Amino acid sequence: MTDLICFDCDGVLIASERLAAETTAECLAEFGVELTTDEVLATLLGKTAKDSAAYIRATFGVELPATYQELYTREVYQRFREQLQPVAGIAQVLEALRLPSCVTSNSGHERLALTLGLTGLAAHFGPRVFSADDVAQGKPAPDLFYFAAQRMGVEAQNCLVIDDSPTGIAGAVAAGARAIGFTGGGHTTPDHADQLMAAGAFCAVATAQDLIPLLCADPIPAQ
Repeated sequence: MTDLICFDCDGVLIASERLAAETTAECLAEFGVELTTDEVLATLLGKTAKDSAAYIRATFGVELPATYQELYTREVYQRFREQLQPVAGIAQVLEALRLPSCVTSNSGHERLALTLGLTGLAAHFGPRVFSADDVAQGKPAPDLFYFAAQRMGVEAQNCLVIDDSPTGIAGAVAAGARAIGFTGGGHTTPDHADQLMAAGAFCAVATAQDLIPLLCADPIPAQ
């Protein structure tokens, strides 16, 4: 049974991941960490800012100062204001839903308010936007999905999660939810669907239009 559909934001609702990765690569270079945009996507996709900083520390021996996050936030917000778009077709998916939905994202509430507002998607979700800010641990821990389910008055195992990162899929599965992998955000590699399936997604789809028969069926397919 499905009672709630949980959408990741970056890479599912909004086409932000490549813009963010480009900004990350540029900002890390300021602190002596050399990564290409594709390397950022391969290593940091779906991670919280805290977990990304831990990866940089463990991999490169660089402790990013607070000035890094300030620089990144300023630069990525400017890029979003100039270039950010919703994922193609996602507005039509949201309009077609017959079940309640919410956002479950590792991004902070400030960023979510900006990006959902810029893309015109904020009105669909209203206050039903849940962030890693709300819990002790973001994805891949299950905390965010437990929190969203509790706030929405459902059981986590009755949630259906749409996510573009193995991190998010793993978090959903850890919470007992079912997950659909999404590769239509414009930033994925040819093997990305395989990565999402390996993380526990029961299927992977390549476009927003492909979500409609899955999310709007009655009942929603169990497999």
